[in-house]
Amino acid sequence: MYLSKKFAALPPHQKLRRRVLLHGSMVVLVLALVVAITLLRRAAPKTVDDTWQEVDLSTRPEVQLLQDYIRVDTSASTGSEIDGALFLADKLRAAGIEPHVERLGEKKANLWAILEGESPEALVLHSHIDVFDVEDPEEWVHPPYGGVIDRAWIYGRGVFDMKSVAIAQLEALIALKKSGKRPAKSVIFLATGSEEVGSELGARWVLAQHPELVERFWVVLTEGGVVEAVTHEEVKYWGIEFGQKQYAEAWACSSSRERLEQLAADIDDHTDANFELRQTDEVLKFLSAYAVSRDNKDFERILADTRRNLEHPMEFFRLPPYLQALFREDVATFWVEEAPGGGYRLRLIVHLLPGSDFDEVRSRLLPDWITHGVALTQRPPLGTDSGSPIDHPAYEALAGVISDRFPDTAVGPYFLVWSATDARFFRQAGIPSYGFSPFLIFTTDTLRKDTLNERLGLTGFVGGVELYREAVQRLAG
Repeated sequence: MYLSKKFAALPPHQKLRRRVLLHGSMVVLVLALVVAITLLRRAAPKTVDDTWQEVDLSTRPEVQLLQDYIRVDTSASTGSEIDGALFLADKLRAAGIEPHVERLGEKKANLWAILEGESPEALVLHSHIDVFDVEDPEEWVHPPYGGVIDRAWIYGRGVFDMKSVAIAQLEALIALKKSGKRPAKSVIFLATGSEEVGSELGARWVLAQHPELVERFWVVLTEGGVVEAVTHEEVKYWGIEFGQKQYAEAWACSSSRERLEQLAADIDDHTDANFELRQTDEVLKFLSAYAVSRDNKDFERILADTRRNLEHPMEFFRLPPYLQALFREDVATFWVEEAPGGGYRLRLIVHLLPGSDFDEVRSRLLPDWITHGVALTQRPPLGTDSGSPIDHPAYEALAGVISDRFPDTAVGPYFLVWSATDARFFRQAGIPSYGFSPFLIFTTDTLRKDTLNERLGLTGFVGGVELYREAVQRLAG
């Protein structure tokens, strides 16, 4: 998931108030979860299913397959996407599905394989091969590329983002092949590279260079779905991603580190003082389903009628930062670093709501006076800001699969903030795309994505593989 790893939008040197808001809210969330789980166990211990402790999930083929995939280092700094593509190709070929591996340079690669159906129109199961770099491997409790199973979890870089989804997709495709039944729609397994750095040689490359493949795309399933679960018995919201913000990158360069540090502080102050609240159709579609799932009654009340409540600034500031971000553009400042050609540089990311005019937002939040004396290089936003339809048969089928398996769970659309996925590029090409996570895992585990000791619950993974298999069968007909 590119760019907006949940915490990248608030880097260490930003104002203390913003850091306290974000990290404080996470601490409160974790503490609340711990208290909730403890009370649940004390109040009704017989309702908590702990039979997973008696099952050795490490012997499951899908778990072993995930372990092996984690052990292939596909990071940009120390690994190779080609190795990851060849790993997937071996598994596909062994199942009787012929893969195509496209090598781009010494490390980059894309892969696709097609299971032909009655119609050439294809359901696309998309994942990205590359993973976020590991900065401090010695600080991990287990080797980041070890795929170590410790009690109820499997640890490793990319286990959450997004090798677990790739294995679920692979298992679903192989199961369809083994069934011997020709599906109504074709199914394309698509694994692309470079996602963590903008997808220039990944999804964007495939869309631009392989029109004969792309013209078959009916709908794309990729990462971005969200499961908010306190326990296996208490799932607050199962979200299918259908829309997200746009992001535009800029670099400020100077011979003075101090000038860029002052620029970062000035931008933070200016954006906080000059943001404008705006309602968008995509966000309102999301909130129409999401608001009622909030435990905090203030959040539920405010989100249920944002047109009225957000007219009062104090109501807006009651919301946590990730919900505030649904209604405002922003500029995220990162850390000052040495520039390759000498001097220093500061990375900036402009966050854009759907329908925003990039030039207007840039002139409002990055006016000329604030960047005076600094060389500023700006890029236009990537992808599209329009969402995929939530009345599409594929979306309805995904929601139906979840509801059939978890009838008491709220299921609905999800709008990503502080995150961007390759779905934006498929949508730009006019292809409906949905972020779908099949894994019932605790919210606390999602906070480890792309960070220290990234992990995934084994019971959630095994159950998710089965759920994904069912979803693909339903979508492919």
